[in-house]
Amino acid sequence: MNRRTLLLTMGTLFAAPLGAVASPQRDAIVRNVFAAPLDSIPYTAQHAALVRLLRVQWMPVESGAPAIDFEQPLLGGAQTLAIARDALKTTDDALALRRLAEVCRLIPRYVQSIGRLRPGRYAVPVEMREAFDFPESAVDAQGEFNLNKEHLVFLRDLAWRVADDRDLQAVLREGDRFWPMPYVDGKRPYGNSSYYQVDMAKLLGEPYPLDAKGYAIRDPAKDARLARLHYEMLAALQVFLRHSVAAKSTRQGASADSAG
Repeated sequence: MNRRTLLLTMGTLFAAPLGAVASPQRDAIVRNVFAAPLDSIPYTAQHAALVRLLRVQWMPVESGAPAIDFEQPLLGGAQTLAIARDALKTTDDALALRRLAEVCRLIPRYVQSIGRLRPGRYAVPVEMREAFDFPESAVDAQGEFNLNKEHLVFLRDLAWRVADDRDLQAVLREGDRFWPMPYVDGKRPYGNSSYYQVDMAKLLGEPYPLDAKGYAIRDPAKDARLARLHYEMLAALQVFLRHSVAAKSTRQGASADSAG
């Protein structure tokens, strides 16, 4: 399977030796952003410019789930801060750092409620095509993916995990190498069931029948269909981040339209 594998997870960072010395400015800015109430961070056009450049990857934990690449989160190469400055049309490192840190926190809310995208056929970024070169991705030879209503339902209910204090410590001690990007819980990606298809079926209004003990009665055909959709969520998230826009009817959407 020719996809980019996850080299490090947050768990391995905890045990890893100290890496590059963290920038005091970066450390302070990221910590301040993560300490702020989430509703105090409006979604703006500057955030949108960075969201469109986000790269996804598969977090191979438990059943697996999509995540934002925390080693190289933006399209365009490994120099994340430089790419962010260019996208924001600024030379101000502090501004770029703050917006990147805010995006780390805004991604779940953006995917769940702010972003809008209709079902349709969408291209994955050219830079990411090799990462989707495996059958389960459902990305075709032209680098396009058919986003359907089911994918959109699941996107709204992904069980995101955002970096806590321990995660931040692990990330920040590595200097500029990593970013505290969010990821989806690979054990329970859509709700409370470790058998993730049960939650997917409920979201679609197609719950599994239950036996006398209240356990879901497995259906091999339904299991396989939902598993296929689960693996397609990697591409679904990538095209959503790349092609969606903020809803104009929300306060965040209005901010995105008016901010420069």
